[in-house]
Amino acid sequence: MEPIGSEAIEERIAGVRAVRLENERIRAVILVGKGADVWELVYKPLNVDSLLKTESGLEILSGRDLHEEPLVHYADPYPGGWQDILPNRARFGDSEIGRSQEGEAACLPWDYEIRREEGEVSLICRVSLAGAPLSAVKTFRLAEGESVLSLEEEVANTGEEPVRFIWTHHPAFGSPLVDERARVNLPEGARVFADAPGALDNAAGDSPREALLPDGRRKDLHRIDSRRPDGESGYFPLAGFEQGEAGIDNPHLRLRLRLEWDRSTFPCLRYWSRNDEEIYTVALEPSTSRYSDIGDCIRHGECIALDPGERHSAWLRVRFESYS
Repeated sequence: MEPIGSEAIEERIAGVRAVRLENERIRAVILVGKGADVWELVYKPLNVDSLLKTESGLEILSGRDLHEEPLVHYADPYPGGWQDILPNRARFGDSEIGRSQEGEAACLPWDYEIRREEGEVSLICRVSLAGAPLSAVKTFRLAEGESVLSLEEEVANTGEEPVRFIWTHHPAFGSPLVDERARVNLPEGARVFADAPGALDNAAGDSPREALLPDGRRKDLHRIDSRRPDGESGYFPLAGFEQGEAGIDNPHLRLRLRLEWDRSTFPCLRYWSRNDEEIYTVALEPSTSRYSDIGDCIRHGECIALDPGERHSAWLRVRFESYS
């Protein structure tokens, strides 16, 4: 494969404005017209897009101007890909962002700027939220010859009173990376949060606990179930690990994906899987909290708290490795 260096190309997908970052090993498509979502994350030597696409994908947004008609919830409709759920929940003054409005940052178009430097291209995305006093700057970087997409993000309180919020990144991985031959690699020392539905007490060694699915079956979180008509959805928050790293190994493809993140910001990993005919995915979601309720998060000190004008920075990156 001849090197192409690092480049950025503006395009539209189903009418949604996007920027494609590409080098000789990775192609990443960022939906600047919707949430600065990562829509494609392709390992080019194997032509494998690692992210889930739902059947409707982006077509359901075709012709919709999110400046004029923004989404209300990050997953309504849900196209797949990788969303930035900011805020997941929030409280400021007498106001609260609850479940029905979570993830405003993924519901809006972002302003953007492309920068090209020797050996590297970056995409800088900016947004100010209307529902919560927050703004965000998200910078994607892709260097020549590397199999790593890097993301740096800064969130600021733009209001006049303190804000406390849950922040979650939601990368949902899909086929062909996700199949029954693949194995989920979880952070060493991680355990299913004891208060979560489905948590069990039969942990063994350094492996995460098995989880209990709605039908009563025990699920090994390292394994991926095959796709089937009567498949199930499972959600399990994990905590207790020291290093922010998880991923998926697929020996059939001879490919490893590793998601690495700032554990000081995201000490929890939310694990979501689904294996029915509509959606087949494993989502590995770095989050600030094990809890879904903002009140619980505040009581247990598991949210980000920003005073007016204060900022908080975090980073994530995705790395591909092929092996023989």
